[in-house]
Order: sequence, then structure tokens, then C-alpha cells
Amino acid sequence: MTDFYSLTINKLERETDNAVVMTFSVPEDLEDQFTFHPGQYLTLKADVGGEELRRCYSICSSTNESQLKVGIKAIPDGRFSNYANNELKVGDIIDVMPPQGKFGFVTEPQSSKHYLGIAVGSGITPIISMLKSVLEGEPNSQFTLLYGNKNLNSTMFREQLADFKNRYPERLQIVYLFSRESNEAELLNGRLDPEKLRQLGQSLFDWNQFDACYMCGPEEMLEASYIALSEGGMDERKFHVERFNSGTGPRPTVENKAAFSRVKLKRDGRVMDLEMTAQDDSLLDAALRQGADLPYACKGGVCATCICKVKSGEVEMAVNYSLEQDQIDKGYVLSCQAVPTSDEVSIDFDV
Repeated sequence: MTDFYSLTINKLERETDNAVVMTFSVPEDLEDQFTFHPGQYLTLKADVGGEELRRCYSICSSTNESQLKVGIKAIPDGRFSNYANNELKVGDIIDVMPPQGKFGFVTEPQSSKHYLGIAVGSGITPIISMLKSVLEGEPNSQFTLLYGNKNLNSTMFREQLADFKNRYPERLQIVYLFSRESNEAELLNGRLDPEKLRQLGQSLFDWNQFDACYMCGPEEMLEASYIALSEGGMDERKFHVERFNSGTGPRPTVENKAAFSRVKLKRDGRVMDLEMTAQDDSLLDAALRQGADLPYACKGGVCATCICKVKSGEVEMAVNYSLEQDQIDKGYVLSCQAVPTSDEVSIDFDV
């Protein structure tokens, strides 16, 4: 489901100096649409300064909680995140898309697994949903969290984590690392980066002991961290990554982009005939320019909200951080990154 629903903010909690937890009221008739699994995100839409903005934020509730929550950390020049932290208030209504995303898993009461979560900064938001859901919903499973921050005061959810550590001391292990605050154990000082993972693997952990690893943090560390864990013995099939953004570098170009293409687009059973010209960066931009109402959020190739299927013609994607190879083989593309390389293209958002 890629439609937006108007939800009321019924609680705003200051988590750190620059982060809030936002709780939504979900009407009874929408509860099925907003059912989620740990690791999924919500897309929020709001008018900020006269411009419609959409942003994705991971759900930080456990599946056992009755309320739907997201954690939002304000970032420099982040228009939506600063709006959420400084202007939104209890009682405000905001447009929310139902949960999406393939990161994470569905908990199973009979499971007996050892999960590893690795989070840096606000990357904790999807990880804490997994942690809480596992401890409450899989009584035979364990969870180990490696959590990096600048210092204790910038650490989101530290009170919740302390509470869960007290409740599940035998099943939860938490390792905090601070880059700008000293710890008595030298191993726990410094950034949670690939080199630190190598040190932890040599001193504390056998990476192969974990049944699954879920990581969320800065883009620049993810691939290198995967290599570090693989060197330490972790099977690559156990490693799962969530990206909050696609980095700040320039957008790659598609060399074979067609100068002009006719696009046939299907959405909600309707077919539109569009044109893509040199002024359009992607199929999504071309469609929005010509009045199509399409699902999208990050526009960075990360969230996959804008996924569609190519029925005929040829396209290429500038970047792809979310689709698996089997999806690509079946013709799925991210419309925010896809450009035609043929004169005619047909795409379908209904499949």
C-alpha cells in the first residue's frame, strides 16, 4: 500500500538534545494497514515552508507495543528533521504512508537465534525495534548490540536499553562505544568503524557465532564493515544493511540515456502517456512534472518506495541501494533512478 493516511501525533518525547520520538494515533480501521515487522520504516509527508517534503523514518516500537513510534534526529540542513524537532506538536496531523521496507524480519516465538545489531547514531532506530521485539517475542533468542555514539548524552534510547538490560540480563548484551568520551576499557574508545570491528572480533566476539547481523549507520562505513566481519568469519548471507541515505556525492549519470522517450505508465489501473526529455533526471521526475500521482520518498535509490516494473523498452538505473538482483532480473527498477535508454518505455506501478 503506497497511499498516505492522516494520523494524529499523540505524543512527542525529547530523546536527546537533537532527537525526538514521535508517537501516532492509529485509528482502529487502519490497524491492519499499519501492521509492521521490526526494521520497517514510515514515510512522512508535510508542507514545510510552502514545499511538500517526504522523508523516511524507521519505526522504533516493538511489535508488542500498541503505539506506533518513529525516532527523528535533527541533522544539519535537514529541513524535515528540524521541522519535526522544533515545530511539530502534540495534536498536529501529518500524512503517513503504511510501513514499508525489507530490512529486518518477522519474529517467531519458537526461534532460538543469536542476533547481532550494529548501530551508529540514529541508526539505532530500526535496530531497537528488532531488539525489543526479539526479547519480548522470542524467549529462546539472544541479542547483542554494538552501539556507537559521540558521547553518552547523544545516545538515543539509553534509558530504554538500560531497562531491557535489567529485564533480560542473560539474553541481552550491549557494548557502547564513544568517539568523544573516554571509557576505562581502551577497546571501547573510538569510532565504531571497520577497524574497531576487527579489534572486537579479535578480543570479544567470534562473528560466526551469530545467526544474523543487522547494521544501520553512515553510508561510508557499511561496505567496509561487511568486509571486516567477513574477514572475521561471518557468512555474507547473515549480513543485512539499512541505509538512511545514499550519501552526499554527485548523482551518477547514465551514459546511454535517450534524448527523448515516450513513456506509457500504469498506476492504480489508469494508463498515462508521458514524455521524458533532457530536463528530467528520472522517470519519476518526468511523471511528477506531468501530473502523475506516484509513490516516492527518498529519491536517493534507498527506500524502494518508488519501485515499478518495466514491461517493455530499456532503462538503466543511476544507483541502486535497495533492489536485489532477482528483482532486477524480473524487470523491477527504482523509478527515481531509472532513465530510458530506448525511445519507448512501458512501466507498471501496480505489479
